[in-house]
Amino acid sequence: FKAAIGETPKSYVSRLRLERGAFRIVVHDSKLVDIALECGYQNQETFIRAFRRRFSMAPSAYRDWVQSRSLSANGETSADLSDHNPAFEISTTNVVQMRPVQVAFIRHVGPYENVPESLFDELVAWSHQRSILGPAVWMGIGHDSPGTTAPALLRFDAARVVAQPFVSTGRIGCQQIPGGSYAVTTHVGPYSTLPEAYGAVFARAMALKGFRLIGLPTVEVYHTARVSVGMALNHTDICLPVERV
Repeated sequence: FKAAIGETPKSYVSRLRLERGAFRIVVHDSKLVDIALECGYQNQETFIRAFRRRFSMAPSAYRDWVQSRSLSANGETSADLSDHNPAFEISTTNVVQMRPVQVAFIRHVGPYENVPESLFDELVAWSHQRSILGPAVWMGIGHDSPGTTAPALLRFDAARVVAQPFVSTGRIGCQQIPGGSYAVTTHVGPYSTLPEAYGAVFARAMALKGFRLIGLPTVEVYHTARVSVGMALNHTDICLPVERV
């Protein structure tokens, strides 16, 4: 793992558990005790005390605070605004069954908008050194919610699909992206407009009938032979994990 400066392994794990809980409080219509147990707490009371220490408010107040922030000054939601943004387009949202895949990845810790393109270039060079043939499938994996985790602590993996697992070496790690049900929406436009598109995509996924949004990690699949921030018409599949209810 990569903890923040001054963060011990124990505090790092505790922070991730609470941030996961905070995300689920906002996107899940679940009982607080169930969220507490899902996040590794023995009971609801222990979770509430830890949550107050971390976020300086009770879980219910946190939910109300996040929902109030999501409204714009004129009363429209971010989903309303994103669906009519001329800078990009998004497709309809459909639930797709995806198979698990192995990926080689390099982790970036920091604001999502600051992920350097050079990470994908490193993966290209690594692929050539390993003589990995065939067209590359590029992905981006976001492990944290910007509304919950501090920008400096957000984790993003620049990734390339590989045929089989391998032993991690140096900066290049190996992980499996789990299969299952994903709410998939295709974004067309510059990568800089992806954050705004997520507002609409999350709202749609939360409204899907018969499914509950899990939400993290988010998976982006880039329809390109090489990831380049300079291209204006990138096609990107935004994939949010969901489960049947």
